[in-house]
Amino acid sequence: MPIWSIGPGSSKTTSPSRPTLGTVNWGGVALGAAAGIAASLVVNLLIGLLIAPPAALSVLIHLTATVGAGYVAGRFAVEGAAAVNGGLAGLLIFLFVGVVSLLAARGPNPLELVMLGIVAAVLGSAGGVLADRRRTE
Repeated sequence: MPIWSIGPGSSKTTSPSRPTLGTVNWGGVALGAAAGIAASLVVNLLIGLLIAPPAALSVLIHLTATVGAGYVAGRFAVEGAAAVNGGLAGLLIFLFVGVVSLLAARGPNPLELVMLGIVAAVLGSAGGVLADRRRTE
């Protein structure tokens, strides 16, 4: 748990403990992943009703939703574990997209799946870090 030193001229300090799987808020991770998947599907659906979006726009929407999922998961995280929660939310989205892709008629290349997993974890963690920074301001 963080130790705060607040007073005139003092700065915020946190304890040096590192987040572990025990500090992960799994409900927040699941909620973040569900919010990211839902946001991506809804925005893609609405844009698809208006125009025929290029594939790059759909990918950009998905990547933005992954950052948002990490942000939501990071808001539910205990202090200092927001990046871990955000990364796990990104990996849950990757799991969902990977399963759907593998069930498609023409499955993705294994290298594409590995790259998607790495990008999802990094973007989810970035969203978690953003949530943690917004919380400490």
